[in-house]
Amino acid sequence: MVIQGTFQFRATPPLGRWSQAPAIASDWSYGCCPLDASAKSFGPFANLVETWQQRQPDGGGLPPRRAFEINDFEAWLGRVFIAKIERDPIDIRFTLWGTTLADWWGVDYTGETLGKQSESPESWATERRYFEAMTKAPFIGIAGGLLTQHKRDHIKVIGLDLPLSDGDGTLTRVLSAHLRIDIDDSFSSIAPDCQVTPFD
Repeated sequence: MVIQGTFQFRATPPLGRWSQAPAIASDWSYGCCPLDASAKSFGPFANLVETWQQRQPDGGGLPPRRAFEINDFEAWLGRVFIAKIERDPIDIRFTLWGTTLADWWGVDYTGETLGKQSESPESWATERRYFEAMTKAPFIGIAGGLLTQHKRDHIKVIGLDLPLSDGDGTLTRVLSAHLRIDIDDSFSSIAPDCQVTPFD
């Protein structure tokens, strides 16, 4: 069910109806999933999560960026971004922005920071807190909403954010894959068995 351009997540423990207001800058909502969540529960993202989990080091932790090759994302080409985490202050800088994403957003964010090409680049505090939280206690992230800040409010997307390291276990990058969905769809409608805790 869509409520004012946001979507609802199923959370564990059950949180009931998620009435969280969307992030101000982008009308998006965010959620967190455990790193060891069942890959099958991620619906259309299942193959990507499975690949990511297979590349985790023995004993868990974050897989290094070098553990992946372009062929690992063949089904997602054009719909992927890779972003480097910047600190002091926290931000993300996109090192890769897929061609399909550029078409959906109407801009190419390669080399840019979060929200820089939006209508209000200064108001992305929720998004930065989400990525900062991921650096402190890594999780598989779910993010989605309308592309209102890019004058594309007829387009709704859902992204899966996967944390990556440089090999030392510290989160340094995020790989994100996206789906364009119908306005009335939600993450819970495409992945009803996924356990997601809302991020606020």
